[in-house]
Amino acid sequence: MNPQAQNALLKTFEEPPEYAVIILLTTSAESLLPTIRSRAVFLSMKPVSDALIKKFLMEEVKIPDYKADVCVAFARGNIGKAKLLAGNEDFENIRRDVINLLKFIKDMEISELTAAVKKATEYKLEISDYLDIILVWYRDVLLFKATMDANGLIFKDEIKYIRKAADESSYEGIQNIIDAIDKAQKRISANVNFELTMELLFLCIKEN
Repeated sequence: MNPQAQNALLKTFEEPPEYAVIILLTTSAESLLPTIRSRAVFLSMKPVSDALIKKFLMEEVKIPDYKADVCVAFARGNIGKAKLLAGNEDFENIRRDVINLLKFIKDMEISELTAAVKKATEYKLEISDYLDIILVWYRDVLLFKATMDANGLIFKDEIKYIRKAADESSYEGIQNIIDAIDKAQKRISANVNFELTMELLFLCIKEN
């Protein structure tokens, strides 16, 4: 918000309506005018560290470390979302089905790929999570290919298949898959045919 806009709002801040609570969200509080900062109560809202979220999930929610890693990866610093994912059976079903697909997609026949596309339609309402899981999987493949170290992997419990994918895919191939995931997200947002979008994505993954 530029200084002119802030000055225009200053009158409201000085004499706010009795029924109103004004909340300003900013990533740079220092850019606010001193006259506004002097009338504000600051609440610092920072993402919780991954280590603290994982510790909470394992100790309080009682889930194993590999599952906690997955929830942490998708929570992005939001401990409430991490807890929700930890107890969300639908998310666990999506994760299981996506991982099973990715583990064997290279060897699938076209008929099996078509069946996988049909299966994916069951998760049409949760397609964002579905595609995010694929993206994280190939993030792991890329990381392992570059470092040969399993410690930083999200899906370290699937190291056998991560290693296999890393051996079979080139860096260019992995990038092609990541680009295809991004295209699929954009196509779905633009209401392109869902099954066609997923079929193109799965074919790209199989070929790369």
